[in-house]
Amino acid sequence: MYKEIGKKLAEKNRDKIQEQYQLDKGEKKEKNGGVPKGEMPDFAKAIKHLRAEADLSLENLAVITGINKQTLHSIENYSIRNPSFANLEKIASALKVTLNDLLLMARGEFAGNFFKTTAAERWIISFELEKGFSVLAYSPPTVSQRDFFTGVMTIQPNKKLKYWQFTAHSKVCIQPWDGEVLFAYHGMNWRKEVRLSANETLYFDASIPHSFENLSDKANRVLIVTYPSIF
Repeated sequence: MYKEIGKKLAEKNRDKIQEQYQLDKGEKKEKNGGVPKGEMPDFAKAIKHLRAEADLSLENLAVITGINKQTLHSIENYSIRNPSFANLEKIASALKVTLNDLLLMARGEFAGNFFKTTAAERWIISFELEKGFSVLAYSPPTVSQRDFFTGVMTIQPNKKLKYWQFTAHSKVCIQPWDGEVLFAYHGMNWRKEVRLSANETLYFDASIPHSFENLSDKANRVLIVTYPSIF
């Protein structure tokens, strides 16, 4: 059973990666609240870096992947800027990295590197079932389940959000900026709540059903950090 669950999760993650890649290439339109279109990843730089680390020649990579050497040469020299998804999977496997890691490196996310985002690159997550609530993401727009997520929730005046519940061991930190927020845990036969004033901070276990309510008569911005990323 657990093997089958793992297989389904892997397929879901692969679909997510493929969707982002289609967005980057302009093959698919972005949905409201979906993963934002980003700049095309620099696969040439990432593949050459990983190949050097693995001490693999282009000929060896061609043999392992079954991809024509000229095709690989064209990818590394920017003649092919949009490699096929199937070829990326083969290259990642040959270089002994996950497809997520290959995309992250192609976006410049690797040890020792900085990753800076501008206001124009920040994206808004909206929820159809939660009118009056949105999240402005400060984390870089990538497809990976990064270690943490940072953003700012905006809750409209006197708005109460429906119960939320995330995966086991999900930790969240929130800090209201503009007014009071009522946070509540919801158990089977119990309820536990706490009021937060502006600039007070709360850490909680997001795997327990919980809710937020803006007690202010104006929109309230709330800093949110999650571990792992849950958006």
